[in-house]
Amino acid sequence: MAKIQSNHFHFANAKSDINMTVLNAVMSDFSYSKHAHEELALGVTTGGIQEFSCNGSEFRSSPGNIILFNPGDVHNGNPGNDNTLKYTMLYLDPKDFYPLLGSATALNKTEFRLSENHFTDNILQSLILKTSQLVDETGHSSLEYEHSLYKIAQRIAQRMGIFRPDSWISNKDTLLLKATEYIHDNITEDISINDLSMVANISKYHFIRLFRSQFGLTPHQYILNHKINRVKDALGTNESLSHIAQDFGFFDVSHLNRHFKRSYGITPKQYLLQLTK
Repeated sequence: MAKIQSNHFHFANAKSDINMTVLNAVMSDFSYSKHAHEELALGVTTGGIQEFSCNGSEFRSSPGNIILFNPGDVHNGNPGNDNTLKYTMLYLDPKDFYPLLGSATALNKTEFRLSENHFTDNILQSLILKTSQLVDETGHSSLEYEHSLYKIAQRIAQRMGIFRPDSWISNKDTLLLKATEYIHDNITEDISINDLSMVANISKYHFIRLFRSQFGLTPHQYILNHKINRVKDALGTNESLSHIAQDFGFFDVSHLNRHFKRSYGITPKQYLLQLTK
């Protein structure tokens, strides 16, 4: 029986201020001609074999492998055997992503060229796929998109040997304390990093770098952590869990459960039941 040929390309944009497009592709008899992107392309082969050439080198990508193209990298691509090729690719605007990468380092840079086109990294693989899923799911804030991309930037900085770990100091900058006061006063709102950088009167990516160097958390983590703490305090009231979720900017109880479990290992309902036994 002849093999049924199937080619499918699904593009989706992040529903946020972040300039990110996700491609989920299925290819059995299609080949890309040589081309280049204006974005940073970062993806994972999820099935079959992906053959491609880039910068004069030939590559074969197996399931789980990472593929990376800098803006302007000329490359092609095709299935490498008779099995259907499947892959997921993020296309990231350098104007958004490179400053985010810089904020994960001690470098005052907003332009980078990444040296690896093909490699294996289980942590980065997981981060890419989780970020791509945000686009297809509903109920995510701009903060979650930005935090997910920051985790990718952090991992790439680690691979490049330029990552500066988060730290904590006792004497906080007055402008950063002003930003945390804004978070506490507006925790029920959809706070963005742009909002905080304006409050502190510091450029967005410099703000991220300074914040994590003084609080030991990124602004994204700090906001989510404070939301969860406020949710925990509200569990002892008579308010329903759905109202609590809405009060603190979660789209629904499922959205709240996902974040609460990351901090406590159980859902808010399970937490409350254990404390009231």
